[in-house]
Amino acid sequence: MPKPQNTLSLEEVVLAVYSALDDALREAKIPCHNGKLIPRSGPAPEVEDREILCLTVLQELFGFESDHFFYRWLETNPTMKQLFPRRLSRPNWADRRAILTPLMERLSKAFVEIDGDNPPFSLSIPIPSMSGGLFEQEKGNDLADSPEKGTAPL
Repeated sequence: MPKPQNTLSLEEVVLAVYSALDDALREAKIPCHNGKLIPRSGPAPEVEDREILCLTVLQELFGFESDHFFYRWLETNPTMKQLFPRRLSRPNWADRRAILTPLMERLSKAFVEIDGDNPPFSLSIPIPSMSGGLFEQEKGNDLADSPEKGTAPL
């Protein structure tokens, strides 16, 4: 009998987070209009708010304490480049995350409503950091060659 694996592929983790966020948005009755979760003027964004929110949650889950390192990881990780082909510039990424921050509390409450337990993406839940191992030997390393590029810990 094959030994059970202790890891999910990065793609599976991203899809699970995106699906959970969609469920929480629906539970919290937060509609998406023209790619925007928070009403604001202007045309539809090139990168939808849901994508930015998903990436924000992934940054927390993977323990990236540095926005800079997380953004560099996004730019160099082949799986993330395939899953999120449209990306914002780093300053626009930070601005959009700031706009979406108030939604996190509402979504945490929605997760509680969905599963009746603690929200899975709460800041109070300790998650081991992946960021230190990814960038310890930054000099001369291609970030896309990090061992974590295709899997994520459970």
